[in-house]
Amino acid sequence: MALLAALLLSGCASTVVTDVTAFRQPGWQNDAPRTYSFERSAEQAAQLDRQTYEQWLATALAGIGFEQVPAKQARYRVSMDFDAAPGIVRVAETVYPDPWYGPWGPYWGPGYYRPYGPWGPWGPWGPGYWPPQTVVRDISVTFSSLRVYFRDAASGKRVYQVTAQNQTENGSLPAVMPYLIRSAFTDFPAESGRPRRVTLEVEKDAK
Repeated sequence: MALLAALLLSGCASTVVTDVTAFRQPGWQNDAPRTYSFERSAEQAAQLDRQTYEQWLATALAGIGFEQVPAKQARYRVSMDFDAAPGIVRVAETVYPDPWYGPWGPYWGPGYYRPYGPWGPWGPWGPGYWPPQTVVRDISVTFSSLRVYFRDAASGKRVYQVTAQNQTENGSLPAVMPYLIRSAFTDFPAESGRPRRVTLEVEKDAK
């Protein structure tokens, strides 16, 4: 059931739940200057989806006080990796059978007169009562992941990294990417090595 709680159920969910974990170099502080440039290979730079995601990431970084500048002026080199893969999550759900029915239909037969209500004179716990049942079903989900790295431009050392992961039923990476990015930088910089769960409201105009 914990897995089910982490799902974004298409068409009915009002929130997106993301698991976030960050690590930072001991002693690193989020002090000024907060300038950066994106770091990517020539092949990555040509990817249209990456270009869009970098724009979204730049907006999120601006919201926490970072400024994008030319590479020679940047204190940090920021890079990102992302991926999505289909998977199956097995979920156990509790169902409550109709007390009028068993596996062979109505207990009292067609047209049976029920002067005491639907359960008969014994109440809901009398003959014909069926207890709650557990039904196990498999749900097709998309496992989406975003990883963002900060590298000190002067020393070349990685000083901060954050991973955001989401499980979405019938979803896609472009649909959840804005939430992965926002979740990754909620309460930035996060405590090193402490997993946390971030819940964001679904945007009303999101498609």
